[in-house]
Amino acid sequence: MITIDGFRTAKICSNGHMITDSAETINDNSKFCKTCGASVISKCPHCQSRIHGSYHVDHVVCISSEEAPVPAYCHNCGKPYPWTEATMRAAEHIIDMLDELTAEQKKQLVDFIPDIIVETPQSRYAALVYANFLDGLQGLAVDCFKDWCKKNVFPALLVLLNMQKQ
Repeated sequence: MITIDGFRTAKICSNGHMITDSAETINDNSKFCKTCGASVISKCPHCQSRIHGSYHVDHVVCISSEEAPVPAYCHNCGKPYPWTEATMRAAEHIIDMLDELTAEQKKQLVDFIPDIIVETPQSRYAALVYANFLDGLQGLAVDCFKDWCKKNVFPALLVLLNMQKQ
């Protein structure tokens, strides 16, 4: 079993479904996801680094049914994984359908997408900007965008977006 940096290799479909967080110990040769049919990857498409899965320490037994979280960005090159890119594209398309917003407001929301799906120093500000723009808007696109937020936004920011109680 090879774990260069302590991390085992994860196998994740291009839509972000975890196949295994320990490819070295779980013999799963799936090429496609059984949930959505998307192709399965274990390396970053940009730099070919192994995708980090569970963390392993020799001679330490960890009894947990929790699998490693699906990473949003590559630990080696910093580029988004395919599922992160797809999430950001979906948000861009929904934002484009918010007809009540100006082109400048839409651009600002699009620019802040990376700051609301993972925690960054700008995340709280980005959430407040989103809440301000979305406050009072109605319609199917707004409902779709709020649903997208509930599934993809960094959880601590949902309170600031008025989508979750403290």
